Amino acid sequence: MHEHTISKKVEVIVEHFNSQVQGRIGGQAKAMVVTRSRLHAVRYKQAIDAYLAEHNYPFKALVAFSGTVKDGGIEYTETGMNGFPEKQTASTFTQKQYRLLVVAEKFQTGYDMPLLHTMYVDKKLKGLHAVQTLSRLNRTHPPHKTETFVLDFANAAENIQRSFEPYYERTILTESTDPNLLYDLQTRIDGFHLFTQEEVDMFAQVYFNPKGTQDRLFAALQPAADRYKEIAKEDQSEFRAVLSDYTRLYSFLAQVVTFVDPDLEKLFVYACLLLRWLPVERERLPLEIQQAIDLESYRLEKTSEGKIKLDRGKGEIKPENPLTAGAFASDLEALSHIINELNQRFGTDFADDDRLVIRQLEEQLAQDERLEQTIRVNAPENAMLTFRQVLEDLLQEMIDTHFKFYKQVDANPEFAETLTRFLFDRYRSSLGLGSVTG
Repeated sequence: MHEHTISKKVEVIVEHFNSQVQGRIGGQAKAMVVTRSRLHAVRYKQAIDAYLAEHNYPFKALVAFSGTVKDGGIEYTETGMNGFPEKQTASTFTQKQYRLLVVAEKFQTGYDMPLLHTMYVDKKLKGLHAVQTLSRLNRTHPPHKTETFVLDFANAAENIQRSFEPYYERTILTESTDPNLLYDLQTRIDGFHLFTQEEVDMFAQVYFNPKGTQDRLFAALQPAADRYKEIAKEDQSEFRAVLSDYTRLYSFLAQVVTFVDPDLEKLFVYACLLLRWLPVERERLPLEIQQAIDLESYRLEKTSEGKIKLDRGKGEIKPENPLTAGAFASDLEALSHIINELNQRFGTDFADDDRLVIRQLEEQLAQDERLEQTIRVNAPENAMLTFRQVLEDLLQEMIDTHFKFYKQVDANPEFAETLTRFLFDRYRSSLGLGSVTG
């Protein structure tokens, strides 16, 4: 990353905003600077602050990114760089003096700011991610907001056009979704009296703590699971259905609506893991299947006994194929690319060691012969449904061994979808079928 390049871009951004943008929307226009990583966001914020101070501009900038970024031996956080808790970033940006918001993934989806007029983009965008990011400008503010503007340093116009075309005048929602339905479902969940708000808060403290552990999470869930066992079977079924409805609705609405109630997010992560933790009584196999499987007549029978004789003599061992070793190294590089892409896109801090998590997933996927057959004989969009289900089952099994990775997948649907598409493309390529997700 060249700081000189960032400085030149900052000069273009600030001067353009000062001369062409800030007077828009009745003199209240704001702009977002979309960066390619958390480190870029830190350096952009520093460069913009320095440029504003040097030229005595009256407006200020804020930054938004997750976690802690180390640069030159110094640790940076959103709270430290802005000077107030990160939960106040959105509300502070509404103040008139704050006109520029530098982001790394945060606020690129679900953020509603009608005064946002211009976007300066310095990262590669494609597909739904491009649509969601650039659509932050699509908030009306009548009568003053009659236009928007995007200055893009990283993307070709035709690539952005391809990202938007599937959604332009083609995709509609058949009926409206009321965010207040979340509170209705929350009330129905509370009506079962299977857990308290204090227990949800305790769970959230562990879940959102980088040092939180899987055993402490399960300990926080256990009281609800114990109470669940004591209620009637029909109530158990209804409770699971309502809890599932809540998680699905929240996942959808969180992509398009900015929620300011932290209790909704706490309940969401609590409900997601509780659904997996609650005991489920499995139904008996259908009679026709039981009749077809005669387990009562099953027995073990010894068929042979003896020793294995080894002939003495000289043996030969083939040297390791350098092409195979090279392929392994190349594959690790590809996995590193996936890790880096996830980190840049979602502000995570996975290291090269986490490549082994992806490799483990791919090895388990490769062992599923039924999955291979499904991928080979079905259209990609249909095969993806089966692939997604198999992958979700494997990810669920990772909770004990790779909790950090599992927690990110469980908490961030967009992260999970991106990872799924990465792996789906790689799986198809391993079968000689090629990439389909782009």
